Amino acid sequence: MLKRIALTALLAAALAAPAAGQEKGKDAGTRKVAEGSSTSITATVEAIDTQRRELTLKGPGGNLVVMEVPPEVKRFNEIKVGDHLTVQYKEAILVDLHKADSGAKLGMTEEIGGERKPGAKPAGVLTRRLNATVEVVSTDTKAPSITIKEANGNTHSFRVRDGKKLEGVNPGDKLAITYEEAVAVKVTSPEGK
Repeated sequence: MLKRIALTALLAAALAAPAAGQEKGKDAGTRKVAEGSSTSITATVEAIDTQRRELTLKGPGGNLVVMEVPPEVKRFNEIKVGDHLTVQYKEAILVDLHKADSGAKLGMTEEIGGERKPGAKPAGVLTRRLNATVEVVSTDTKAPSITIKEANGNTHSFRVRDGKKLEGVNPGDKLAITYEEAVAVKVTSPEGK
């Protein structure tokens, strides 16, 4: 059974072997308050639907995933069946957190950016920065970590680098947060070609 996904964190999660290749994030953020992890996988392009801009990928465990490729990927037509697609996903890192006005509405704004990398085959980095007003579900000063709820009801948990950032933060509080994630993709030909 094929899964249909967009080019986001879901790609890494759908293709990667469980907990494989994770390491602590090393991004240089001036106000980074939480650690993230990085996962890297390589999948083989099994089929290409140019009309729909979709790739069928086979992961290391043999599972198949259909990946929608956004129009920002300008060299899509250069990808061939049999190519290897290496994807590195840097998990969301909480870069800023402060209390919001108690009357603030939950909500989010999103900034998406991309950078093409030079080379014979397509490569690039897709980044996403989210600014959100969220509600605190729970905090754990021993871990330290925080769990927040977005306007749509989704919850996310983040490890917090400095537990002191959680002092005075209680369930039900509203916070203004900023978090980032990135997906780097590189296409390579199979060895011997």
